[in-house]
Amino acid sequence: MKNKSNTNTTSNELDVDVLYQKLGDKWFAFSLIGDEVFMAPISEDMLEEIRTENHSRGSFHNEAV
Repeated sequence: MKNKSNTNTTSNELDVDVLYQKLGDKWFAFSLIGDEVFMAPISEDMLEEIRTENHSRGSFHNEAV
């Protein structure tokens, strides 16, 4: 599932694409910023908040998540 997400940095706010992927029994968020890949585990609660927020804005590209 690919989704746009705001990412805060110390001096700038970036609008980046985020890929949410389930690996085994855990969910992870992946993003490419410049030439670096960032990955972070996310909880089921956090994923549900993301689903709810993005669904209400109509910004999901894939409803599988």
